[in-house]
Amino acid sequence: MGRKSRPEKASYYETGIVGPSTVGCFPGGASPFGCEEMSGNVWEWTRSLYADYPYPAPGKKRDRLEASSASGPRVLRGGACSDVATSVRCAVRHGYDPSYRFRFIGFRVVLLPFSSDL
Repeated sequence: MGRKSRPEKASYYETGIVGPSTVGCFPGGASPFGCEEMSGNVWEWTRSLYADYPYPAPGKKRDRLEASSASGPRVLRGGACSDVATSVRCAVRHGYDPSYRFRFIGFRVVLLPFSSDL
């Protein structure tokens, strides 16, 4: 049984937008935690070093912040607006050199809310 396309939940080929969209355009695809655009829109860089599954044994680091680009490829996740539905999932990933550039690759910026209680 195949997956049903849900173009109201993410920006991917079947939406017909064919370009990155503003975060928040697909509120139906928000996670239970309120995170949006985790799939589709643009492929997102992660800090994870790429490795075949299964990942290294527990205790072995794959998220080494001090690792240089010479340490190997990093993980891209989530699919982009130019991809078909089967490629637009958080579980879809590819490994590329961090210097690789492409129109539909980006990264997520996270801001913490300001607290006046500090």
